[in-house]
Amino acid sequence: MGKTAREKEEEVKDEDFMKRQRNLSILAILVLVALVGYIFAVRPQSSAQDAVTAAGQAPPPSVAPIAGHVAPDFTLTDLQGRSVTLSSLRGRPVFINFFASWCPPCKTETPDLVSLYQRYGKHVRFIGVDMTPGDTLAGVHYYVKAFGVPYPVLLDRTGAVETAYGVIDIPTSFFINSSGVIMSRIVGLMSPAMMHARFAKLLSSH
Repeated sequence: MGKTAREKEEEVKDEDFMKRQRNLSILAILVLVALVGYIFAVRPQSSAQDAVTAAGQAPPPSVAPIAGHVAPDFTLTDLQGRSVTLSSLRGRPVFINFFASWCPPCKTETPDLVSLYQRYGKHVRFIGVDMTPGDTLAGVHYYVKAFGVPYPVLLDRTGAVETAYGVIDIPTSFFINSSGVIMSRIVGLMSPAMMHARFAKLLSSH
């Protein structure tokens, strides 16, 4: 017995429904594939540093004038015209003191720094950095002679190093370990007890 017109109509509807379902399934798969491809495309690629970190090792510190970061490198000349490059001093801890000859707290602090140099100078490189744009060469020379400063005093003639280290108030001091990483940054006048504690910590990291 042949199919009625109604049955044929139902079969056509069923076929249309199945086609739409297949098309929707294909469309869903295509959307999913496109989404996965987009995620992989925009995801940042792993770097060598990421791989080291994932392995459980700390990434190398970045350069910044704060504790835990590598001290910004510089090359300056001293009062005798000799060039000093910070990175060339690696292998020994370094103490950097930013000052100016007109600065009252600097004048208070310097005699203690001279005494500390006598005690720690064989193990720590001391460097004074004069903020020369706001100072005078005559003033720096007189300052060094008056206080008997035995360590190198470098001239930041352009203020570039002052800027790189974010120095605003003086004195400002940096304690840097033998790998060139800043252990501590001290803004303002330090007491002798604070100085001894910082130098002891610096040497213990050496």
